[in-house]
Amino acid sequence: MKTLFLALSIVSLLVADAYASEAKHEASHEVHWNYDAHGPAHWGEFGETCQAGKAQSPINIITKETRGIDQTDILTLRESVKTKASIADNGHAIQVNIDNGGKVNVDGVDYTLVQFHFHGLSEEQINGKHSDLVAHMVHKSAFGSLLVIAVLFDEGKTSHPMVQTVIGNVGKTVEINPATLLPKDIEHYYHFMGSLTTPPCSENVKWYVLKEVQSVSKEQVTALRKFYDHNYRPVQPLNTRVVESK
Repeated sequence: MKTLFLALSIVSLLVADAYASEAKHEASHEVHWNYDAHGPAHWGEFGETCQAGKAQSPINIITKETRGIDQTDILTLRESVKTKASIADNGHAIQVNIDNGGKVNVDGVDYTLVQFHFHGLSEEQINGKHSDLVAHMVHKSAFGSLLVIAVLFDEGKTSHPMVQTVIGNVGKTVEINPATLLPKDIEHYYHFMGSLTTPPCSENVKWYVLKEVQSVSKEQVTALRKFYDHNYRPVQPLNTRVVESK
């Protein structure tokens, strides 16, 4: 009987340890980066580069300190295409996932649009000032390199058709033309090398911030901020980088 009792006790301990280990494992998966308790100050715990990187995004662009753009950094946009897109709340932003996006080209390399998403205040600053909203258009090359176009919006008298399409179709799949997100002036922009603005904060991302700021209505700003009103990372040190301007 003592042997049986000892065996049962050992089994019970093993089962308890297994449950404890499983609970610990599950608990570890519950911890995820966000913009609150596990916000930007703690992102080094979710991606080492977020803390140790020297070319992080976003940045404050000081216009008088920019230089003329190098010919190898000139951006050619070919975003106009009718495509299906699924509009989703991904837990951090309202994101539009593109089935067959348009393309942009830099120095002979094509980058295909894979998604764009919104931040409740622009992450990038121009001379220390945020815009009221920003859309980040994320592009990827066949080699896996990334390029992001930032499209800025300020609250004004007119609404923006594409922004309205996104607001009215969260959770749905619709047909869109990504080019309608862009301003009329796509020839003038700032360029710098940076990173993803969320963990893992991977670097060597080409950034292009379009200079023309578009209008969105107060209602549109309010509608998007009902989903996320502070999903933006603070600006990061420029360090040795130079911002180009065209």
